[in-house]
Amino acid sequence: MIMATTACFRLLCRLKFEMSFINLLIVLALLPCWALGQAARSDDKSDAAGEALAVVNRLFDAMRVKDAEAMRSLFSAEGQLTATQRRDGQPSLRVYNGAAFAKLIVETKGVLKERMYKPETLVSGDLALVRGRYGFYVDDRFSHCGMNSFHLMRTADGWKIVSAASTIELDGCEPEAKERQ
Repeated sequence: MIMATTACFRLLCRLKFEMSFINLLIVLALLPCWALGQAARSDDKSDAAGEALAVVNRLFDAMRVKDAEAMRSLFSAEGQLTATQRRDGQPSLRVYNGAAFAKLIVETKGVLKERMYKPETLVSGDLALVRGRYGFYVDDRFSHCGMNSFHLMRTADGWKIVSAASTIELDGCEPEAKERQ
């Protein structure tokens, strides 16, 4: 009886080893496929992040040349930009849709240059967030700095700005003020 039990135990151990070995071979065979899928997803996110950031940079380019149509086209139909600034110690908000923002920029005197420093882009499916500190110049003269945050959605027409928010800061702009365009 003990011999039979030992023989059964040995048989089970051998089967378990063979199954473990087979499972290991299957995992090793599938690992490159999984890795390729992960790399493809990573590349997709990198491409999407670059595309979303390019939309924000096109907005800055359109602002510099005062191209109202180009600015409007980068916003979704419902898209808006909110700017906040402290006045007399109190926060004030200004909210613009794409057309109103474009009109404001076109009517402002001087060449307007905005640059984000080390922007960060996060992508999740069809939503992208581009954010970072910025410096703003009028006719190559430093004006102000702040924080930008752009939310973009992927549409049939590409990435569109659905919401943007910016702080307007007149003090504490050392890195931005020293940086020249």
